[in-house]
Amino acid sequence: FDFGRKGTPPEHPELLDWLACELMDSGWSMRHVHSLIVTSSAWRLSSSQADADAAIARDPENRLYWRRNPIRLESQVIRDSLLALAGTLDLTMGGPPVPISEQTASSRRSLYFFHSNNERNLFLTMFDEALVKDCYRREQSIVPQQALALSNSELAFSTAEKVAAGLANDETRFITEAFRLLTAIEPGPEELEASRQALREWQSLPAGTAENARASFIRVLINHNDFVTLR
Repeated sequence: FDFGRKGTPPEHPELLDWLACELMDSGWSMRHVHSLIVTSSAWRLSSSQADADAAIARDPENRLYWRRNPIRLESQVIRDSLLALAGTLDLTMGGPPVPISEQTASSRRSLYFFHSNNERNLFLTMFDEALVKDCYRREQSIVPQQALALSNSELAFSTAEKVAAGLANDETRFITEAFRLLTAIEPGPEELEASRQALREWQSLPAGTAENARASFIRVLINHNDFVTLR
């Protein structure tokens, strides 16, 4: 985004030249260039560093992009993911923007939310929504309010209840399915035992029930770093 004299020289100047030519040859179609980028093998690389000692030694900062840099999910993707997990995301295409007053109860994709410099959705803003006047690059912050929103918001509660109700009744299978669904990882023996203990402690509370304990467990995984990270 900064090719001026004070910027850092690009690591892939030939690629930038090729993309510039591709843009012109396609009739200046940004859609065409975006499609090429997001369907490329480079874009789809994993961020894993397993068995990559040689690459790490050669390029520890990943300046040559031999792997993906893990990034935080965009605010809209986080909200839409919660609704999708709950099975309530409205996938209707097109239509008028959803006004601020109706956004809390809306199940439409966040793309269709009305957004201006003065009127912004609180949940989306908390997760670094792009600013209207400065949207070429989003900030990526980690603040306590984000954890509170994923733990105590109405959206988090309703999502957790619906997800928990749709998973296996068996305790071990429930934990395993929850980890796979929300974090895309397989829980190890220590994680399984810690999860079992947490479920039992929640159930032992004065108003504790199996359903409440399972929903609480889902909210914990929603707050897991891997839920809001693209790897």
